[in-house]
Amino acid sequence: MTEHGPERRAIREAMTRLLDGRPVRSDGKLTIKSLAEEAGVKRWILTHRHQDLQVEFRDRIAAHGTDPEPVRVLKERVETLTDENRRLREQLRTTKGTIAMLERHIAVEALEATRPLKPPIGAGLPRLHPVPDQTAPPTEGNQ
Repeated sequence: MTEHGPERRAIREAMTRLLDGRPVRSDGKLTIKSLAEEAGVKRWILTHRHQDLQVEFRDRIAAHGTDPEPVRVLKERVETLTDENRRLREQLRTTKGTIAMLERHIAVEALEATRPLKPPIGAGLPRLHPVPDQTAPPTEGNQ
C-alpha cells in the first residue's frame, strides 16, 4: 500500500457513509467539504492530493441521485416550517391591525364617557366617531 493508503480508505468509507445517509462526523451533505469532514482529513487533501477521489465522489453522487434520505427529510421539514412561519407572520400583521382599530374605538368610548351626561342647553355637541387608520388597507369594517 502507498503512504496515503489509510487516507484513501478513510475517504472512500466516508463516501459510502454520506451516500447511504449515515454520516458520523459531518452534516451529511453531499459536498467535498462534508466528505473531508466525514473522512477526518483537511479539504485540501481531497482537492490537491486525491483529486481522483474527488472526481469519484462526484461521479457516485451523479449515479446515486439527489440528497440522502435524512437530508431530504430535513429539507422538506425546513420548507414546511418556512411556509408555516410565513402564514403566522401574515396572521400577526392582520391581528396587529385589528388591535390598532380596537384601541381607537376604546379611546373614543373613553372620551365620550368623560363628557357630561346632559349637554348644556343649546349646545348640540356632536357624537364622536373614530378616525379610520390611514396606513392600513381598507377592510370590511373601515371602508
